[in-house]
Amino acid sequence: MPVHRDRDKKENMVEEMDVEDHEQDASTSEEEDSDTSSVSEEDEMDEEDCERRRMECLDEMTNLEKQFTDLKDQLYRERVSQVNCKLSEVEAGRAVDYLDPLAGLLESMQVLTSASEWTSEESER
Repeated sequence: MPVHRDRDKKENMVEEMDVEDHEQDASTSEEEDSDTSSVSEEDEMDEEDCERRRMECLDEMTNLEKQFTDLKDQLYRERVSQVNCKLSEVEAGRAVDYLDPLAGLLESMQVLTSASEWTSEESER
């Protein structure tokens, strides 16, 4: 009989394991159902959150673009002002950037003119 008892014990254990497995399967499917519903809620919240963040990013990008345009315009106005100032100095004959190269050109012109006159006088003799 001990052999039958062992066999009965094994059969009972197998039946208990089957019952436990079935209970676990049932609880797992319930958890999956609740997970699915929470995933749907999370998806909706994620979509709302993503849309909110998207709008915030678009607002920030618009703000940055406006700041960039303002700075670009300011830089352009400053540069035009600098060019106009330099042009006024050149027209008045006060611009060092203009006067130094002009002096060099005048000197070269004097040298060439003098050389040309000297060659002309030489050829006339």
